[in-house]
Amino acid sequence: MPRSEKRSFYFQEIARAFFVHRGAPFVLSSRDMVTISSWEERGIPLRVVLEGMERAFEKYRKRAADGRKISSLSFCETEIAKANAEYRDRGIGRAEKGESREDKRKRIRAEVERFLESMPRETDFLGEVYREALAVLSRKGTSEVALERLDARAEDLISGLADTAVRAQVEKRVRADFPGRPAEELRRISLLELVKRWRERYRVPYLSYFYY
Repeated sequence: MPRSEKRSFYFQEIARAFFVHRGAPFVLSSRDMVTISSWEERGIPLRVVLEGMERAFEKYRKRAADGRKISSLSFCETEIAKANAEYRDRGIGRAEKGESREDKRKRIRAEVERFLESMPRETDFLGEVYREALAVLSRKGTSEVALERLDARAEDLISGLADTAVRAQVEKRVRADFPGRPAEELRRISLLELVKRWRERYRVPYLSYFYY
């Protein structure tokens, strides 16, 4: 995948998460774009950035009472720095030490093999996607575009087929965390949160290199 497309994916996923947490229409400022660029240049994995953003907004929701909106991504800087430090301390922050694309491919393949070997019954509908991903990862010159498309397919399947118990829990939490939001906005937030929580619950691996 060309570097420009990789960067675009990184920026788009961070912007999407920020809009979901913040709510209401919003356009990233030049300062926000520079902030995201700095995270990408420092090699902070996408999932670490998203984890730090979630922590920052969780703290904000617990103490905010006046309904003011967060206006900049810089609000999340501290929590993202903490999340990245924890990531490195766990001994898996190899990207900053020069981890190669091949190293990442091997890590993703190991995660996919682990998942396929011990798939919970609730995740059976993802079997075909992850078997196809394993085939892609086994080829010389793995296609990152193909992996990202497969990851998107997996998320579409989760959105439509995730078990009702998890779905109900997520929708209840979203309604509590985002009171007064329009129904359509709550639906979008619930779908994104459902995919995240469901992947965590059943240890469904990500397929994009940016998550590693």
